[in-house]
Amino acid sequence: MNLNTLSEALAEKQLFGNGQREITGYSIDSRTIEAGHLFFALPGEQVDGHRFVGEALAKGASGAVVSRLPQGLDPYLARAGLIVVPGVLQALQQLATAMRLKAGIPVVAVTGSNGKTTTKDLIAAVLGSQYSTLKTEGNFNNELGLPLTLLSLKESHRIAVLEMGMRGLGQIRELCRIARPDYGVITNIGTAHYELLGSQENIAKAKGELPHSLPDKGTAILNRDDPWCFRLGVELKQKRPDLSIIYYGFHQSAWVRATGLEHLNTGVGFQVVWEGKSYQAYLPLPGAHNVQNALAAIAVGLINDISLKTCIDGLARVVVSEKRLAQVAGMNGSTIIDDTYNANPGSVVASLEVLASAAGKRKIAVLGTQRELGALAEKGHRNVGAKVADLEIDLLLTVGVEAQWMADEALRQGMEAKQVYSLNNNQEAIQMLQQLLRPGDVVLVKGSRALAMEEIVRGVTG
Repeated sequence: MNLNTLSEALAEKQLFGNGQREITGYSIDSRTIEAGHLFFALPGEQVDGHRFVGEALAKGASGAVVSRLPQGLDPYLARAGLIVVPGVLQALQQLATAMRLKAGIPVVAVTGSNGKTTTKDLIAAVLGSQYSTLKTEGNFNNELGLPLTLLSLKESHRIAVLEMGMRGLGQIRELCRIARPDYGVITNIGTAHYELLGSQENIAKAKGELPHSLPDKGTAILNRDDPWCFRLGVELKQKRPDLSIIYYGFHQSAWVRATGLEHLNTGVGFQVVWEGKSYQAYLPLPGAHNVQNALAAIAVGLINDISLKTCIDGLARVVVSEKRLAQVAGMNGSTIIDDTYNANPGSVVASLEVLASAAGKRKIAVLGTQRELGALAEKGHRNVGAKVADLEIDLLLTVGVEAQWMADEALRQGMEAKQVYSLNNNQEAIQMLQQLLRPGDVVLVKGSRALAMEEIVRGVTG
């Protein structure tokens, strides 16, 4: 596709320079742009992308999408083109939608308070066992990352799995407007982003924008074990009778469910129950919560005509995104569970259950502050501290001011003072672990993204 052809998908645009150059990719970052890419000069609060159009063209970009013509680009226009539009972000999203509609393939959208990235990876693993599958890479799940993912669609792709993040009402609806999903998966509706949305009702409303945005005859795939998801399903059945609603989970009434979990050193074995029959499955990821995520993937596979055996085989080969319960060798013969990608009370509790079931001499939890909880901050942290005590974790190290609530509650629930350490920052945590770690210890490290707790992992790996 060349610049001339691509620009036809945009309204209210002007094309300057050479429109015959082939476009081989898309970028919003001039530092990583490659020859043949189309550069989107996005305006930002700190830096305006228009300042870097010349740099992008000098690196061989086929062209750029701009909202004004920067000066000094005339020497490049013999071999590159500029598309001038009223809004660069809107053009990026408009092109992504055009690409998605041209491809004409099914799109699966995934959201939830916890587990959406892992669930996206699991769904892609199941679908990829039979179809060429496009999936969101990393955390490209917002108004910039999602359209960039869609722009990477190839003619060979037969289905796409897109993660949808959310930080406010209306955002998932906007992402759905761009991606036009046919299937919507909600992993759970928890308290993440409570500070921004003010109530769990609003969080449920925001997540519910996904199934409400599905087309007639679309399919919502919901976690039957999550009461808010079930409530949403009941609401959908009343308001959107055209939608197909499928439940997954451990609940007896789930369309596809799991029983007989066996926690192993390398993952979880379980029975998949579907249409009255039971099938043995294995997931190379720890934790009951990941079995729930795997059931969502199986449900998506089944409704896309993939046999259950093929779904189960696909799960066994999954490769998940980094910093999600990844086990690495720690110093002094310990094992570190790196779960530092992010944290909220629900995801921390799930990870603590993984730690508790791990094979090791001592279980050590290194837990950082969980952000964006608003009025629920103290309650959320104290619930985690109580869970640490309930699971009989051997040692608790908290990092950050609000994390002190976890330490206080763990002590209140019966942990001894010698088992609990309250630390101010990552460096203090590293120094404490260097003193504490012994052969056979298993250490969970988890906290909000802003704390960059991967620093702790790096500081104590062997």
